[in-house]
Amino acid sequence: MSGADWLSYSLQDFVMFGPQVFLRLFVRINQDFWPWPLLAVLASFAVPLLLLDNRPATRRIALGLIAAAWMTSGYGFLVGYFGPINWPAAGFGWAFVAQGVVLGLIALAGAPRSLQARNRVLAVVWALAVVGLPWLTVAESGNWRALALFGLAPGSTAAASMLIVGLLPGIWRWLYLALPLAWGLFSAATFWTLQTWWLLGLPVATLILVGLGFWLSPSRAQSPG
Repeated sequence: MSGADWLSYSLQDFVMFGPQVFLRLFVRINQDFWPWPLLAVLASFAVPLLLLDNRPATRRIALGLIAAAWMTSGYGFLVGYFGPINWPAAGFGWAFVAQGVVLGLIALAGAPRSLQARNRVLAVVWALAVVGLPWLTVAESGNWRALALFGLAPGSTAAASMLIVGLLPGIWRWLYLALPLAWGLFSAATFWTLQTWWLLGLPVATLILVGLGFWLSPSRAQSPG
């Protein structure tokens, strides 16, 4: 195939499904995984409470819950549901699983640092993310059962999880950023192709929450400035 032939293709030629098929995946996973969606909601609200505790062991549990969210959304949604109709999604799914494993190992190695002065900001922004972002799929589909819940849907999971980037040690925070940014670009291209405009809020929110995650960094909160 010549270069001119490749240039004749658009993104739509590589997306072999429509928006209804994609949005139906959220309904299916919520139905098939029940009652995990309820547990995922409870866990998502527990994360900031645990993360803001002064006890290191409790903060480790919070990081463990976020690690589990990466793994379940990666293997459950991307590998199990999205992968069969979009092969790159399966690769991202296994990368999500690996991200969760690394986070789990970091949690075992040592607790994330305390936020101290900015703990209330984290709690409020986290709540807004895990409550608000799942409704973007509902707005797009018109079906409340299509909620993109933290811990099940990769977009909501990746976006909310960016709030802890400043709590990770050294080089790990930069490695942690690579996957959600790559997933954000891939999902934004997919949503644009499918013309699911509401869903573009997910990659946009991911970028915003990355900035907030660094702003919430303990080292920055403790600096004289």
